[in-house]
Parts: sequence; C-alpha cells; structure tokens
Amino acid sequence: MLQRRAFRGSPAVGCRSGRLARKSIALKLTRAGKLPQPCQALCGPRCTIYNSRPGYCRRFECLLLKQVNAGAEDAETALCIIRTARRRLARVERLLRALGDQDNSVAVSLRFRRLSRVFATKSPDAPKAALFGELTLAIHGLNHYLAERFYPGP
Repeated sequence: MLQRRAFRGSPAVGCRSGRLARKSIALKLTRAGKLPQPCQALCGPRCTIYNSRPGYCRRFECLLLKQVNAGAEDAETALCIIRTARRRLARVERLLRALGDQDNSVAVSLRFRRLSRVFATKSPDAPKAALFGELTLAIHGLNHYLAERFYPGP
C-alpha cells in the first residue's frame, strides 16, 4: 500500500529497463557484497529487475515500511519522511554541482569522497571551502537521517 503510493513513478520511458530486464548487464557487487549506488537496475524509482533481484535486495527491509505495516507510523507521516529525505538529497546534489561534480551516475557518498580527496591535496579558495563545509554537514545530516528513518538496526 505505502510502497506503491510513496514510490509510484511514471512508466519507464527512455530507461535501460529492456536491457536490464533481459539481464544483459551483470550487476556487480562492491567488496562489501552490496550493490553499488545508484543501482544500474533502477529506472527512476522503479526496479527493472524486481522479480529476479539479487539476494541482498530481497533481504533488505525498509525500517519505515516495516513501521507503517506494523501500524507504528501512519502513511502520511511516512510520506513526509520520504519527502524530507529527498529534499536533503537534492541539497547534497546541488552542493556537489556547485563544487563542480556533475557525475550523477555515481552515488553522492562516492562523489563526496572524491571531492574530499581533491580538496585534501589542493586547498580550495574561500568560497569553495565554505561550500565544501556546507556539503560536509549536508552529507552527514543525510546519512544520519537515512540511518535513523530507513535502515533497520543491527
């Protein structure tokens, strides 16, 4: 119920869904055994290989969805939490672009680490340093929010 409302998107137009559905792309796992993000199988908010998704994806249980299904959280509050997470992500993406990182094919965490390495070897000017400080706080805030709201504890 919530899952359809919260993640409903437009049909997969112009996405690589046909190619992925035929499984012509091998989904490679990271050294930690997780799928790299953003996942190659996503087309907008939809998983194009849902019926044949890897075990890691099958085992993942969204904490927020579990809370809604258990009646501990109502759907409207959950949707508000999702919107907040998306706003926080959008802010991180804006800051990354402002600092020159335009690569949307890579997870924001990796883009942030890449920028951190650049700034560790070459000091940025004052305006970029200030933006990088904002980005650091935004990344931390996003990670904390996601961990608190979406990822089940150990």
